Amino acid sequence: MHRLISAEYINEVKERNDITDVISGYVSLKRSGRISKGLCPFHSEKTPSFTVYGDTASYYCFGCQSAGDVITFISKMENLDYVESIKFLANRAGMPMPEEGKNDGLAHMRMRIKEQNREAGRFFYHSLYSPEGRQALEYFRSRGLSDETIRHFGLGWSPDGWDKLVSHLSGLGYRREEIFAADLGYSSRKGGMIDRFRNRVMFPIIDVQGNVVAFGGRRFVEGDSGGKYVNTSDTLIYKKTNHLFAMNIAKNNKSRELILCEGYMDVIALHQAGFSNAVAALGTAVTPQQARLLHKYADRVVLSQDGDEAGQKSIARSIPIMKAEGLDVRVLAITGAKDPDEFISQYGPERFKRLLERCSNDIEYSILRIGNKYDIATDDGRLHYLREVCDYLSGLGTLEREVYAGRIADRLHIEKSAVLSQAESSARRRAKMEKEKEFREMANNSAGIGSKVNPERSANLRGSAAEYALLNMLFSHQDFIKKASDQLPPGQFVTDFGRRVYSKFIEISDSGQEVTISLLSREFSESEISEIVRIINTGEQRGTDDFDRLIDVIRTEHSALKPRDAAKLSSDELLEQMNRLRKKKL
Repeated sequence: MHRLISAEYINEVKERNDITDVISGYVSLKRSGRISKGLCPFHSEKTPSFTVYGDTASYYCFGCQSAGDVITFISKMENLDYVESIKFLANRAGMPMPEEGKNDGLAHMRMRIKEQNREAGRFFYHSLYSPEGRQALEYFRSRGLSDETIRHFGLGWSPDGWDKLVSHLSGLGYRREEIFAADLGYSSRKGGMIDRFRNRVMFPIIDVQGNVVAFGGRRFVEGDSGGKYVNTSDTLIYKKTNHLFAMNIAKNNKSRELILCEGYMDVIALHQAGFSNAVAALGTAVTPQQARLLHKYADRVVLSQDGDEAGQKSIARSIPIMKAEGLDVRVLAITGAKDPDEFISQYGPERFKRLLERCSNDIEYSILRIGNKYDIATDDGRLHYLREVCDYLSGLGTLEREVYAGRIADRLHIEKSAVLSQAESSARRRAKMEKEKEFREMANNSAGIGSKVNPERSANLRGSAAEYALLNMLFSHQDFIKKASDQLPPGQFVTDFGRRVYSKFIEISDSGQEVTISLLSREFSESEISEIVRIINTGEQRGTDDFDRLIDVIRTEHSALKPRDAAKLSSDELLEQMNRLRKKKL
């Protein structure tokens, strides 16, 4: 536990921040009995698998196994450390924080990284306008950028030397470990410090609060060593999957529409041409976190990627992620140029504006892309096109399927009913495959096959089932933990993972505290916490009537220790064995 924040204070923060209320501010939840479900905010999915359990104040995603409590959720969503997440929730509940020391560990380091990045941004900008930076400045001007645009985006140049920036930062009082934590420098073979960025034009990445959180450095001299781009790695204040270049500016746009570009220069060229709603993902395809950030400031997103195969693949990957977030997705088709920067340079802003007005929706784009793969003038091409496009239609809603089936039928000069019949057949085939996949996953999960957290589980289904059932019961009835520890030493648990969790239950209870996800998360890894949350929330909710029998089963299985390797069983056999255990009320 953090030395300045008591368990009592953390529990009060959690009590005043109902987990369902907090998460519903980020995820659209639907109530279903004692739980609420929605699309997971941490990975892309079409069917809701993200589950919030109000009675245990926890959440679990059956798709990506993300799990935790309200503090864990805020930490992931807002990219905050543990203490900052508590502060966030305390502020939400109107609670004053306990008195803090001046040097607050990770929070202090985060502050120092932000300060360094701000200083580094100034250093790069002034270096660009120094005599040594003339060639870099000429590069920006050759790309059509004005001094006003360069200043507006804080563009710069990293000097051609080994330690220009790290020496500057050291002179300002930043320590070696702080410079490394910001990823502005790294250690040489001889133990000295070397600049991360050398002889590159620099693009600062600024979050929506106005903090410089990272940098992208681009090679501008042909023949220079190193890759085309060097980017800041993930740090305490930066994770590239959570940020978008220029969102700090584009967020002020009132149109509720954003243009998502591929690179820095595309965004900057669009802003200079008057399109101040342009942003760029810091990678190839958009992430679920970036999609949420987009939706915070826009209802419609226009995808403007390069016309090459990599750009088209990026669009194809990005569409379902943004659709899952509820965004209206449009796709810009650029002809006569490879990207927005080149198009505006050749044809001007007005032509680009007309392109925006004519962009297609995501369904039209996907159908067109499928069509471009085949020569429908031939019977073979028509047949392959029909099969693939009908497979795509099978994933659409009924109304959309009707509309686009008609268009496809007209193009192929066939009956609309034939297209719909093929699409419905594909939909049935897809549903069957998904059901079989779900069946296999359920069987494997039930037996713990492939589990890295508890690999011993599959070797003794009965013993591990009893362990999990006991832990489930003890979390809900914590007054039984002392009774359990008196009758069943941790050493009699069948699996090492179950033994460690049980031991921690006892340790926390003996200290006079309530066993909570928050306390457990300080002791177990993220994947282990995910398994613990699954244990306490899924399966049959155990009452205290099962207590004595579960203790006996664990003792018996520990004494026998003649496991059958469940990995050798088929899915049907696994389910049959798990059903037998359930009938015995394990």
